[in-house]
Amino acid sequence: MKKNHFSNRMVDKTDLELESIVSNDQSYVEEARQAAIWELERRNLKSDIVVKAEEEIQSMQIKREERRKEKVEFFKKDPNIADDPNLPELYSKRAIAMFSVFFTIIFGAVLLMHNMKKTENEKLRIAVLVFGIVYTGMMIVIMNSIKTMHNLALVFNSAGAIILTELFWNKQIGKGFKYRKKGILKPLIISILITIPFLLAIFYGE
Repeated sequence: MKKNHFSNRMVDKTDLELESIVSNDQSYVEEARQAAIWELERRNLKSDIVVKAEEEIQSMQIKREERRKEKVEFFKKDPNIADDPNLPELYSKRAIAMFSVFFTIIFGAVLLMHNMKKTENEKLRIAVLVFGIVYTGMMIVIMNSIKTMHNLALVFNSAGAIILTELFWNKQIGKGFKYRKKGILKPLIISILITIPFLLAIFYGE
């Protein structure tokens, strides 16, 4: 029989109490609701409420597993990274995305500009820089107009990172382009030093 650490508490509850737990996703955690469902199934009581709740929990579990797999995929080594000394040394897509998200799109754009120079895509380097500046400017204007900061900034930066890595990189450098991974310590230090004065200005300004 299926059990979890809430199962023993459900044995002594009435059918109505169990159904109340199953249908109340605000007051009870998923594990408690699941234990209540199993107890009702053990009693051969499976109403529409139980079926609906069970489908809802299964859906949440599937989405959670998909997010876990996405995280695992994100931290896997880029298959295009190689050790061949004849390959150009580029900042990885992950590095560009992280700089874009945690600093601003301009920082990610600068890293991508370096990559374009190394891969002889000089013509669009300025286009990438202009995109970074314009995108960041629009983001600041929008955020100031609706008086919000952190959460929306991450959304904007994430969207911009996707444009840099999935549009500019894939189209101009190539989705399957092989390269050596370039270290990020130097740009990371520079980015932090540039960002600190702005953070201090915001902090003391408030």
